[in-house]
Amino acid sequence: MKKYLVRRLIEVIPILLFISILIFVILNAMPGDALLQMRMENPRAFANDPEALERLRAHYGLDQPVYVRYGVWLGKMLQGELGYSSTYRVPVLNLLKSRIPNTLILTVTAWFIGLIVALPIGIYSAIKKYSPFDFLATGFAFVGISLPHFWFALMAIIVFSVHLGWLPISGMSSYGITGTWEALIDRIRHLILPACILGFVQVAYWVRYIRTSLIEVMNMDYIRTAYSKGITRKKVIFKHALKNALIPIITILALDIPYFFGGAVIVETVFSWPGMGRLMYQAVLGSDHNLAINCLIFLALVTLMSNLMADFLYAFVDPRIRYN
Repeated sequence: MKKYLVRRLIEVIPILLFISILIFVILNAMPGDALLQMRMENPRAFANDPEALERLRAHYGLDQPVYVRYGVWLGKMLQGELGYSSTYRVPVLNLLKSRIPNTLILTVTAWFIGLIVALPIGIYSAIKKYSPFDFLATGFAFVGISLPHFWFALMAIIVFSVHLGWLPISGMSSYGITGTWEALIDRIRHLILPACILGFVQVAYWVRYIRTSLIEVMNMDYIRTAYSKGITRKKVIFKHALKNALIPIITILALDIPYFFGGAVIVETVFSWPGMGRLMYQAVLGSDHNLAINCLIFLALVTLMSNLMADFLYAFVDPRIRYN
């Protein structure tokens, strides 16, 4: 197992390198750069000295070919220098350190909300196949799959924040809150809506996967054999059927972790949550390529680690799986 872990971690390096090349080339193929964005925001900038723009472009290496700029960027990144954000005027590393914990709080909470809701609904829907509850769960799943994040987010704001006034509209905390418990409760109140919206849409997918996987296992011969031996229905479902149905379920649960980070772009933007998703959106919108590429590489790293985690969970759930 240790050899497999080391080999997979080594494999991540060339994959991440290839992904960084693609991201760098695609972002630099977009029209404009940080200097042009600055001039668009302030048309009078460089009006008296048009050549100053070209001197700045040469100073920052923006006039160099893409492969040269990538080599310079990669060399600095390997030294731990992620550069500066042209939008925020601060080091990119400082931005990532401040925003990653906020996104982790949101995505981990949403992931657990989705799991806690989807697992019992999917299991009961499979057990009560074609029952009114099953049809209701299926309808709920189709609605959740069909409607986008931003619509749910806007409806939740209108209902729970505007009309009922139960929860705050946006942000991560309220101004002027003092006291540890008061600040914690305020953070939780700000977290409820974005976390529930981010987890709700994914519940719809998970319910369908869990239901389908469990129904497929319950139709196998060894389940009928277990019933014929007099084993109780509860033990058959939770000890035999569910355990063997976990392999495809783990695949979905683990590989959907990057989805939460991707979906956080919309949710964080709507709720003004200061996380990586909103940061990445603002970086792309403001042509802040240096910040955008680091945000996207972080998302790629999360995806690769999620695949690795899924492989190890397979061996944990099913002892028959061994990695040589």
